[in-house]
Amino acid sequence: MGDMDCGPGDRGCRETLREIERFLDGALDDDLTDGIRLHLSGCDPCTQRTEFRRHLKVMISSKCAERAVPPELLARISGLLARGDLASPPG
Repeated sequence: MGDMDCGPGDRGCRETLREIERFLDGALDDDLTDGIRLHLSGCDPCTQRTEFRRHLKVMISSKCAERAVPPELLARISGLLARGDLASPPG
């Protein structure tokens, strides 16, 4: 999809879609969130892509929730947290 502007003052499709994951996760500041909402209110293509991503996130989340985390993995993570070893990647 090319860079479409849906109206004056809009963020533009490219800029909106670049931030859409963080928008869906609620990880943007209020100004960016408001800008994306404004853009989505007038742009059907971006709204459709956003809804697709939202449904995909829900589906992935539900599928991942079906499996319990193995106790060995939980114990390993707990041990790493207790020692503070998660601050730097393994190497």
